[in-house]
Order: sequence, then structure tokens, then C-alpha cells
Amino acid sequence: NNLTGSGVAVSPLRPKAGEGLGEALEAGADFVALSFVRSAKDYEDCARIMAEEGRVIPVIAKIEKPQAVENLEEIVSAFDGIMVARGDLGVELPLEEVPLVQKRAIELARSQAKPVIVATQVLESMISSPVPTRAETSDCANAVLDGADAVMLSGETSVGEYPIITVETMARIIRNTEEKGRNRIAPYLATPKTRGGAITHAAAEVAEVLDVKCIVTFTQSGDSAQRMSRLRPEKPMLALTPDPQTQKRLALSWGVQAELVDNAATTDEMVSIVDTILKESGRAVDGDYVVVVSGTPVGVPGTTNSIFVHKVGQVRG
Repeated sequence: NNLTGSGVAVSPLRPKAGEGLGEALEAGADFVALSFVRSAKDYEDCARIMAEEGRVIPVIAKIEKPQAVENLEEIVSAFDGIMVARGDLGVELPLEEVPLVQKRAIELARSQAKPVIVATQVLESMISSPVPTRAETSDCANAVLDGADAVMLSGETSVGEYPIITVETMARIIRNTEEKGRNRIAPYLATPKTRGGAITHAAAEVAEVLDVKCIVTFTQSGDSAQRMSRLRPEKPMLALTPDPQTQKRLALSWGVQAELVDNAATTDEMVSIVDTILKESGRAVDGDYVVVVSGTPVGVPGTTNSIFVHKVGQVRG
């Protein structure tokens, strides 16, 4: 329930919700979203339950309270991603403030390479109509142009009369916006502050200058692929990971196609995997160039420190 303007420090993870998290983990959920987050501390309860259950999955913070808006930067840092839940946010805040909160949330999420979802009332009229309003169409497109990783439907598909048409309509709006308005998507221009950020930024530049077929990222945790995603490069992004959970996690990151591969012990093995995946999937043929981002030692999270340009089919030596 909403108590507008309430600053009472109540944990969003009440006992019943805690049971729900345990059930979600047991059922094999890939993500969980936490409602009514107020601060970074709210992640701790989730982390404790996940540790007890022996399974850790990404936790998405739903931004829908004034306190969350005030503590937005620390929340983005603590959680694995955020959701701008505009329904409750519009009840808790003056309506006119919601658009700018949405834009700021997207900017902060991109600055920390965390996925951000824009949700609630995106195509609300399609609950009872097979066609959205023009304002809703613009709202959906503008979320894409602002730099959101995903837009989410709720009532439109859970209780709406036209769930399939709604999904198809949203996909069409997103696809058209990305294809024809790519140059209008907000660029990420901040100077990299980490080694991984600098490496991915440089890789995107190299990929553009050399006009390669795609950018391939070897990633254990998914972080380097998320950093690449926030740059919105024009070249296709392929993330290769030996971790099934990382592969699923990257489904939320804009433009990233993630594939599960065997661990590579050496750079030569890595190159062999790249060639096999690219050629079997039709993404590239012998003679095409790709940019590869990886880390040394291979397979260790947080070691992204290498970029190289690889000619598909060419043995390194």
C-alpha cells in the first residue's frame, strides 16, 4: 500500500516477501524485483536470504518511493539493476516530476553499467484497445531514446484483452526507433573511471574505425558486456561466457547476445571458440574482422585488460 510521503523506515522485504524470495530461488527464477526500496541497505536482506538458500541471482530495485529517488545513486550501486516503476512513483511524487526522475535514473544506471527497465502504463490503453494512443507510442520510443535497456508491460499482458497484439506492437515501436533513430539515442560520453571501462570504450572505438563485423566479449561475470552495452555501439555485441547464470543475466542488457561456451584456458582456445561460434551462427565468415575483449588470466572475473583485432579463420602465432 502507498502512504504518500511516508519516511517510515520499514524494510521492503517483510517476512511474507522473504518467503516469496525463497520460493522464487527454489523455482529457478533468473531475476527478482524488490518493491518499495528506500536505500542501498534494502539489498542486505535479499543477500542474506540468497546466502542461506545457496543461490544468488540479480536483484532489481523498483524505484517507486521518494526516499529511493533521494538515494538513487547508492541504490544503483548496490543493486544489480533498477526498474522505474512509474505507477507508484506517480502516486508518491508530483506527476510533473516523474519524467525527469526517469531520465536521471537511466543516466545513473548507465553510468554504473547496470540495466534499467522503464515500466508501468507504457501502453496502458491496450488493456482494452488493440491500438495504443499516439502519446503512449511516443512514451515507449522516448524510453528507448533516453537509453533504457528494457521497457516492460504489466496490466496490458496480465489482464489485458490483447496481450499478443500488445507485445507485437511494443516490439515494432522499439525496433523502428532503434533502426531509424539510432543517432538520437543518448550517447554515453562520460570519461571511463575504471580499467574495464577504459578497455570497453577503446574496443568500441576500434570496432567503429575498422568497421568490424562484431564486438566479442569473453566474460565470466557479465560486467564487461554490460559496460559495452551502455556505449550503444553500432556493431553487434556478442558475449561469450561459461556461466549459465551470466548468460541469462545479460538478457536484460541492451543489444547483447549472450552464448554459453566452454572455459578457455588460453588465448588460442579463445580464438578457436570465437571462430566456431561466429561461423556456425552465420555472424561472420573467414576473412572478416572482429574485435575481441577479454581478460588475463582467462576466466577470472574482473580482469578485463585486453583488446585485440582478430581475422576470422586466421590462426594466431
